[in-house]
Amino acid sequence: MWDIKPHIQKEEKIKYEGTPEWIGYFWGFFFAIITIWTFFIPLLIIMFIVLNKLSTKFVITNKRVAGRFGVISEDFKSVSFKHITSVRVRKGLIGKIFNFGNIIIDTAGSGIGVDFVWRYVKNPIEVKNQIEKRID
Repeated sequence: MWDIKPHIQKEEKIKYEGTPEWIGYFWGFFFAIITIWTFFIPLLIIMFIVLNKLSTKFVITNKRVAGRFGVISEDFKSVSFKHITSVRVRKGLIGKIFNFGNIIIDTAGSGIGVDFVWRYVKNPIEVKNQIEKRID
């Protein structure tokens, strides 16, 4: 249902495939727990967190990086390595403790905006290095 493989071309080889780390959703779960007395709101928050985690996929192939995002509607973004201008990692306090973070991928022509962000990636520096070694 939330597979990224239909977006991968036949000649592409997947070098990395990942999903967000559960711990990245800590604040969402925390908010749900402290508002448990209302029952309905935490239930909606937890449902959204779980569906968001399950529907998000990241891929590095031999030709490009790609991400599939979206719970109800699908948003598929990809960029070839030759168009990537920078790859950054951002880790918060919990990310530093549990070794996960966001990977920010900027491309040529994106100006000051960011093309896309891979959120809550496990071992983000290793994944960033995998992307950077394939950039022309």
